[in-house]
Amino acid sequence: MKQKKEKRITLRVTPEQYETIQAKAETAQMSTGAYVRAAALRHRVVVIDGLREFTHELKGIGRNINQLVVLANMGKIREVRLGETMEALGRIYHQLRELTEQEHR
Repeated sequence: MKQKKEKRITLRVTPEQYETIQAKAETAQMSTGAYVRAAALRHRVVVIDGLREFTHELKGIGRNINQLVVLANMGKIREVRLGETMEALGRIYHQLRELTEQEHR
């Protein structure tokens, strides 16, 4: 459940600090407010380079599966072989594990 944010904190920073915070928030794919809250509350903010490519590939696989489901529900196809899809998902999983393990070193 989302908590209502009722209190406001005003923070003054230099233009350089502002640009740095904005860039870090963008890299983390977070809003500036969410990034500052996470940093201020000592949450660890982890940025994994290359994650956008994984997201793109996973979205493509998801779209293809959704199209297959629609065709199956329409009765246009009866059987789907997802062996290659499972292999692709396995590769993505292993690459993602490698990226996260590098982050923890």
